[in-house]
Amino acid sequence: MKLYQKIMLFIFLILAVCGGVCGWVLGISYEKRQMSEAVFAELQSYESAKYTMEWIFRSETAAENSREITRVIIRQMFAQELFEGYLWLEDGKVVCDSSYYEIIWNPDWKTKGKFEETEYVMEQGEGEYRMVIGSRLPWLGEGDYLFSVRDLTEIHEETEDFLRQFALIWFLFMTAASLFGAAAVKLVLKPVGILERAAMEVSRGNYNVRVHGGRRDETGKLAEAFNVMAEQVEERIQELTRAGEEKERLLGSLAHEMRTPMTSIVGYSDTLLHVKLGERERQRALRNIYQQAGYLQRLSAKLMELVALHQNEAISMEKCSVKGTLKKALQMAEKRWPDREFHLCAETDFFVQGDGDLLVSFFVNLLDNGAKASLPGQEIHGGISIPGTAFVQDFGKGMEEGELEKIREPFYRSGEPYEGRQGLGLGLSICEQIACLHGAKIQIESRKGSGTKVSVYFYNSFTE
Repeated sequence: MKLYQKIMLFIFLILAVCGGVCGWVLGISYEKRQMSEAVFAELQSYESAKYTMEWIFRSETAAENSREITRVIIRQMFAQELFEGYLWLEDGKVVCDSSYYEIIWNPDWKTKGKFEETEYVMEQGEGEYRMVIGSRLPWLGEGDYLFSVRDLTEIHEETEDFLRQFALIWFLFMTAASLFGAAAVKLVLKPVGILERAAMEVSRGNYNVRVHGGRRDETGKLAEAFNVMAEQVEERIQELTRAGEEKERLLGSLAHEMRTPMTSIVGYSDTLLHVKLGERERQRALRNIYQQAGYLQRLSAKLMELVALHQNEAISMEKCSVKGTLKKALQMAEKRWPDREFHLCAETDFFVQGDGDLLVSFFVNLLDNGAKASLPGQEIHGGISIPGTAFVQDFGKGMEEGELEKIREPFYRSGEPYEGRQGLGLGLSICEQIACLHGAKIQIESRKGSGTKVSVYFYNSFTE
């Protein structure tokens, strides 16, 4: 059962209960009001008839007529239907009856004082409702009673007709209200159906789907939230796709990089095993195997570093001085490249929240790249331009503009290095990952023959 159908049924049930309660209350109120009016009118009529009988009795007895004659006169008046609907009882016996009803005499009425004054009772039987009004007539005789019997069945029938009409009208009202309510709810929930279909599209892989709703109510806000979610999902999928592509490219490049040294190692090993070489050739083969194995060792170390950075392993953030970090990196670069001139250019200092070892590795990789692109004796600067920005600059061979787009890719190497000291092409990829972990951005500027400047912008930097 759909939601709008449940709401329609719920509205119908609530209105049915409310209608039943209201109908019951209205029916009781209507019947009581009609009964009260009927009782009042009948009591007035009864008192008028009783007064008339008493007046006739006293008038006739005042005219020196005997009580018996007076009673005869009253009987004649009953016979002429002047007291229609009344019964005259004497000691339980019917004297006159123009009511077409039977009154069952109860001897206890005298002892219990029943009907000593005017009073009424309601009687019900065989689908009929009657009101009996009676009182004793002490001026006529000790055992004389006057009763009035009135049929009130019509009032009950009117009440039942009223309730039937109310029930019919209320049922039509409930039906109309439920249908209109269901239509209104269906209209209100229409965006939910659109969202459902959009969600199904997203589940099938269509991440470009969006919900266009101009409403300002909760459904409109839900549509906006869905669009935000869909955008984030799409961005995340794109990131995962790019990451997957980068991993595939990295693995492909890795396989390509490992093929050459492995071929060389296997070839020289096979030669050593199956060919008798002189001492000089044997030493050259072993030296080549050693060099290629060292290359593979460095490649493995760099890849492990990349993996650790991607997994954020053992990252310890603390307050680090960028000037102090640059100084350490320059000292390490001087030992690695004793024939290059390294200079610290930092008149000011700033601090970042970061991992000190990773930041040293970051600047060492940049200084290594600068050293590889420089000739012996050339200067390589590492310093701080303004608080929040550090740089590494060399004055070597530089790069073409087209190379700046490729230099960030893993295993890419720009041209041939001086002195044949070729790198792995992973240094800048590691730097990119370290910068990302520290909320920094790398910008590379280079001109062919004029050198390269790498600027690093730390967005979470601070000064004391």
